[in-house]
Amino acid sequence: MAKTLLLSGFDLWAPEIPDDAQILLPPFPLPELEDFRKATDQALEDPVDGEPLIQLLRPGSKVSVVIDDFSLPVPPMARDCRREMLESVLDVLQTQGIRANRVSVIVANGLSRQWRDTELAELLGPRPAAYQVGSHDAEAIAQLSRIGEEPQGPVELNRSLTDADLVIYINVVSMPLMAGLFGLVHGTAGYRTARFLSSAPLLDGDSAPLVPGSAYHRISERVGELLIGRTRIVQLSAVLNTDLWSPAIAALVQTEGGLTRRLQVWNALPNAVRHRAARLLRANYRPIAVLFGSPGGVGPRALQAFHRQHEVSLSAPARILVFGLPDQGPASVHAAQNPVLAANLALGYVANLFTERPILESGGVLVFANPLSPLFDRRFHLPHEEFYEKVLRIERDPIAIQERFEAYFAGRPEFVVNYQRRFAFHGTHPLYAWYLCAPVRRRAGKIIVAHGDPRACARLGFTPARDVEDALAKARDFLGEANPSTVVMQLPPPYWVKVG
Repeated sequence: MAKTLLLSGFDLWAPEIPDDAQILLPPFPLPELEDFRKATDQALEDPVDGEPLIQLLRPGSKVSVVIDDFSLPVPPMARDCRREMLESVLDVLQTQGIRANRVSVIVANGLSRQWRDTELAELLGPRPAAYQVGSHDAEAIAQLSRIGEEPQGPVELNRSLTDADLVIYINVVSMPLMAGLFGLVHGTAGYRTARFLSSAPLLDGDSAPLVPGSAYHRISERVGELLIGRTRIVQLSAVLNTDLWSPAIAALVQTEGGLTRRLQVWNALPNAVRHRAARLLRANYRPIAVLFGSPGGVGPRALQAFHRQHEVSLSAPARILVFGLPDQGPASVHAAQNPVLAANLALGYVANLFTERPILESGGVLVFANPLSPLFDRRFHLPHEEFYEKVLRIERDPIAIQERFEAYFAGRPEFVVNYQRRFAFHGTHPLYAWYLCAPVRRRAGKIIVAHGDPRACARLGFTPARDVEDALAKARDFLGEANPSTVVMQLPPPYWVKVG
């Protein structure tokens, strides 16, 4: 039996995997840019297309700098390159004599929680303090500008974009869709636009939502084209390597045919200690490329660099797909994970980490390891608790949920106030997190959760299993095959699978 190391929440396990199972490993990290700040300055002077940034500016220009949400990548970077990218941009603005009151810096957090000033100061450093720095508010109607109409509703984006002479979008390409304006559109949309950008029918009819060209991607591209028709946009993008841990931490995470003594000690620590320690960990990701120019010029080049680092090959789809799931994702930075977010991370993200064809064969079995602890951080995730306790108890179908419950979650005053004033997630966030699970829920014949809380599994429509070995036995019984093709994704860091 083969051995591999899987995360289940914050537990580490070395389950026995069939000898014929294919274990996918993250690509070896490419070397980082030697001097990233110098490379960024060079990119601004030598764009992939168009003019250098300095030639796009006039002393009286009004500039909006949009930074994609800091919830990605996971875990957070020890040295977030967006800080250096912003400093390079601000240096050019200052060189051109653009006053601070003519510049706004917006974090494109969308329906995720807004960032506190102290958090932004920690992420971006003291330099931006002289500028107008803040998070996007999808409910602040006075701060939104309508730029067009779609059949599903109005297109409303943050007014700072349409009021500016130039929009500079700073982003990290954390998935293929982020190579273009996907993050900017979703991150600066008002709620009435966000509700059709991630609607249940859109995702229910899409088998590969995270692949460029999907319906999920195309609708954001249409909104991006409307914005480009109103405002000049340039993009400064970085592509990261897969260097997850520092050498000291990487040396500890070794199986050596099973769990080492150090990892056994980690598993034995109290949950509260492990949760706190894990959330203090920072990733060693560093940029391998930085590109500047128009979105149409930067996107293809960034996507090419992303695939070069993050893509692995698989000869055929799997009958059984297995992976471990940590209790940390984009919506649980500085907060606890909960079953809704765990399902979204497993089905909406990890199971969709493919570049062309799905990893799991239609009718196959998805196995992931996670405790699915039914605990909720009410500071941030009060809507998620209500969605879990009151909605999923009676309805799991995304389209029915949207028709029956979305208006309530969007309009409940407590949820709106918490989002706008108390740094909580928008009331509809758990619904959209669940909608994104639809393609994999439709494709999988069965979803089995190793170590999963039986009550949470029943609520979500999953099958609990004692451990990974038990889950694999249940998967074989369901498929009626003695040796179904099994693929194990060794995570983290995340990577993208090209299925032949």
